[in-house]
Amino acid sequence: MERFNQTCKNMLYHIVQQHGRQWHKFVPFMTWALREVPNATTGVSPYMLVYGRVPRGLLAVLKESWTGERDVSLHMGKTIDDYLINLKDKLEAVADLATMHAKQAQEKYATRYNLRGRS
Repeated sequence: MERFNQTCKNMLYHIVQQHGRQWHKFVPFMTWALREVPNATTGVSPYMLVYGRVPRGLLAVLKESWTGERDVSLHMGKTIDDYLINLKDKLEAVADLATMHAKQAQEKYATRYNLRGRS
């Protein structure tokens, strides 16, 4: 649980640093990512544990709207094109954040591993 709390704090810290007063717009993406990723211990995502099924992600919703399986235009305040452009920008920002976090974690792991290394 401590590791989960630290991960949440790190993600929120970086979102606030990058987006300032607009940080609250990125919290749903952060919480979705935390709920969708499988836990290292259980091997199952928290969403799967609660609802018993695989989460229906953003791409599934887009596919349903494009194939006509479900009309999502009634629930959106903007056009699908604007939504996709905005979504792409947000996903790129989150991907950059994840890459930066992974790089920092890898450097930390390498430094810790190399402490006892000898040439």
